Amino acid sequence: MYDSVNLWLPIDRAGSFDLSKTLQNLSGLSETTKNDGEVYYSGHLNNYKVRISGQGVSLKGSLAKYFLPDNFHTLTRSDTARALEMMADELCLPIQKANVRRIDFAQNFLMDYKPEAYYPFLGQCRYYERNTLSKSLYYKNTLRHKVFYNKIAEGKAKRLILPDVWNGQNVLRYEMRFIKRLPKQFNQAEIIACSLTDEKFYMATFDKWLAEYEAINKNHSINFNISDMNSPDDFWKQINLMAIKMIGQDKLIQEIENLRHQNVFKHKEYYSKLKRKVKELCKAPEMTSQSDLVAELDRKIKAARRYYR
Repeated sequence: MYDSVNLWLPIDRAGSFDLSKTLQNLSGLSETTKNDGEVYYSGHLNNYKVRISGQGVSLKGSLAKYFLPDNFHTLTRSDTARALEMMADELCLPIQKANVRRIDFAQNFLMDYKPEAYYPFLGQCRYYERNTLSKSLYYKNTLRHKVFYNKIAEGKAKRLILPDVWNGQNVLRYEMRFIKRLPKQFNQAEIIACSLTDEKFYMATFDKWLAEYEAINKNHSINFNISDMNSPDDFWKQINLMAIKMIGQDKLIQEIENLRHQNVFKHKEYYSKLKRKVKELCKAPEMTSQSDLVAELDRKIKAARRYYR
């Protein structure tokens, strides 16, 4: 389930390597001399951007795309081990000793509907900023991103040849991107490339990927239910719910945030009260129900446990 993996190999771990052998497999090779006289080399190893300096070797790219023809599919533990061995052989460097600076952990799902149909039911998530684009849904903070997107639309936009098995299918990708301070996030002293193939680490990464999905508030479907309408208050509750449905629960929460930024209310607690009221109304059991689309996505993401190893 690995995709992008960024690595940093400090010069003291690289050992006494032969620079000419390391450079010979790089394409688009360039040599740059800085003002202080330091020389560094830049080039590409397949899709990887490689930079070699007196401090070490930086590698940024998709390990899946490096090892496979594309990144439509992700890497298992065994695939990852072979990919790292291949990279080490091509660069004549002990890549397995490199520090891991970024991990993208992802899986594709064949869905009943287009991926965009599921985004409205994936609501706010604590400690993340939620943003939607035409084909994607992003949750971002300074350490992690989680992304849901239409993998077929992405492939077509890049003019890539799609797998035959995807013809006529709806492919949703859920991707967790660990982008900074990985040792702290994984509660480890350090994470090196060979950690990626360790079973305990792989399972821990999967558990984080699943937990991050489960942390997202799932929006309910809103129903105009006449059978549960027993008073004028019930009527107005349902009218309010229909208005929320038209605007979108997440857009309404964002509008409340905009009010906060403009200092509209004298009392700061009014903003959190408004948000709580909206969330309570959108969870009212007599007027809302779990979306079938959320149920489908829940089921398929939890079934991904079969990729544990």
